Amino acid sequence: MGGTQRHLERVDRISFESDFFTCPCLQIVVDGNTLRYVESNRLAHKRVHSLFEKEPTTNPWIETFQPGETFVDIGANVGMYSIYAAAMTGCRVFAFEPESLNYAELNKNIFVNGLHHRVSAFCLAMSDEEKIDYLNLGCFGEAYSHHDFAENTWTEDKWFGDKFTSKDARLRQGCMSSTLDILVERGVVPRPDHVKIDVDGIEYRVFGGACKTFADPAVKTVLIEVNFSDSRNDAIIQAMTDMGWKVSTSQLRTNRKKILSESDIDVIRRKRRGGFNYIFFRDDRYEELFSQYLLGFNPPWAAKLGVSG
Repeated sequence: MGGTQRHLERVDRISFESDFFTCPCLQIVVDGNTLRYVESNRLAHKRVHSLFEKEPTTNPWIETFQPGETFVDIGANVGMYSIYAAAMTGCRVFAFEPESLNYAELNKNIFVNGLHHRVSAFCLAMSDEEKIDYLNLGCFGEAYSHHDFAENTWTEDKWFGDKFTSKDARLRQGCMSSTLDILVERGVVPRPDHVKIDVDGIEYRVFGGACKTFADPAVKTVLIEVNFSDSRNDAIIQAMTDMGWKVSTSQLRTNRKKILSESDIDVIRRKRRGGFNYIFFRDDRYEELFSQYLLGFNPPWAAKLGVSG
């Protein structure tokens, strides 16, 4: 198990053509594997160019997956990491994305990569119950995020670049939810080896519907984006460690802007400002992976932001 920091060497713009549709794509090659992502708008373009920068420990984590293992991607958006996992490791992916435009783009990305045999997409919100309700949108556009199922977690209005959404005037789409525990029990999804939860607000509900699965010692790793502004999400950290899961301080310190100190992490959490991806594991080799990765890591956004350290 090992990993080194990757940099995007080249991005080619191509036109993907099939008997059914034609679309512009951005194409990259990583270790001889060709990956394509549909270039639907400016944000989709940005997601490709920041693939190795935005979440610096996500890709090396994914690259530990083995062929045939099961990866559940909850909050898949347009499938940046679902596609990367399937193409780079040969794992089986179950991707969940409830927003209509993102779900369409997710399926396009599966198609242009020829990965229907390996990636299954579900237009379904994951929560702590089965329910028919509404998805409150961040905005209506491909590759955007910050959508909430069945509740409005926003405490203020949001800007998406130069686009504005009022917290009290969010668009809604009809939506259904289920839980990871239910889908595993019913055999819709095999017991996962690896899980990612990134749903921009109701992680605590997704976690509540996955506790039985996460208690299974056969589950190897779980990545959860924890936003400290909501104490219910922050409580996930203690709940996971109480179940015997471990976390790596080196992984948390590996930040796109700067290498954080343990004090930096404590202050951010105590002030309930922002959050982190927590990668939970049982095998101590993940601690070794993240420790070694940090030693050779250069924060990719430090120079552009004028940050030192």
